[in-house]
Amino acid sequence: MPRITACVITKNEEKTLTRALRSLRFADEIVVVDAGSTDQTLEIAKNSNAKIYQNPWNGFTEQRNFALSKCSGDWVFFLDSDEAATEQLGALLKRISEDDLVKHPNCYSIRREEYFLGKLLVAGPGNPSFQWRFFKKNAVHFEGEVHEFPRFEGGIGMIGKSQSTKEAFIHHWPSLGVDRFLNKLNHYTTLEALDRFSQGIRTSLFHATFTFFSTFLKNGIRYGGFRNGKEGFVLTLLESFSRVVRHLKLWVFWQVYEGKIKIDLNVKLPVPGSAKPYLHEELEKAEVPSSININKDSAS
Repeated sequence: MPRITACVITKNEEKTLTRALRSLRFADEIVVVDAGSTDQTLEIAKNSNAKIYQNPWNGFTEQRNFALSKCSGDWVFFLDSDEAATEQLGALLKRISEDDLVKHPNCYSIRREEYFLGKLLVAGPGNPSFQWRFFKKNAVHFEGEVHEFPRFEGGIGMIGKSQSTKEAFIHHWPSLGVDRFLNKLNHYTTLEALDRFSQGIRTSLFHATFTFFSTFLKNGIRYGGFRNGKEGFVLTLLESFSRVVRHLKLWVFWQVYEGKIKIDLNVKLPVPGSAKPYLHEELEKAEVPSSININKDSAS
């Protein structure tokens, strides 16, 4: 049986998929779950010797659980099509998979380096971020009606935070520009607004207006977004606009739900208050066992 299955979920990802799949050569098995691509995505996956499965899109939770069911490795590494794993990360995950399974937590959180307009972001909210991406296959499943999250027991191993694993990380969106940011903004602000609506959270037009300025100052000054130069200034503007859009969508959802506005949302509204936020604090962080720590030299 393969020790590591790398899994990518796709739909029309021809522009970035090749880079992502090339970075997964360390894996014993690559699984691509496609939701009906009409571009060259499937051809690219075939050329990479990936196992390809088709599954109609019904949200991230269902798609990731479907993907898990198709993975045969002891460990599963999820990578998005607009990301790439470093060689050092691949080497580290390989060494973890060859170690005694019981010595490791059920989940590893991996550092992700963020880019905008081709520039590596050194500051700002979530730079770098940490993503739950490496799991014991039989110890995790995904939950969440709107935003998916992995459910597992025990602590979280951290990769890319200590000096010994600093070169083991994920590159994210090296080619991200304004147009692509706006495309993703529309999708994710809808998911975020639905998530808050399902928790019964309300907003107002005043809050939507005020949040632009508060987000701009907080992300730019408090979190250091302006330290990224002109690229950081543009990104801070877009992030502030994104927060406004999320509030406006949430406000519209409530207006439609209460019958004050008559429009077709083209989405099914969840029952307000039916969901609770997932508490990340429930999970304790575990150290990566020293026996599998690597540095830049040992990964070559």
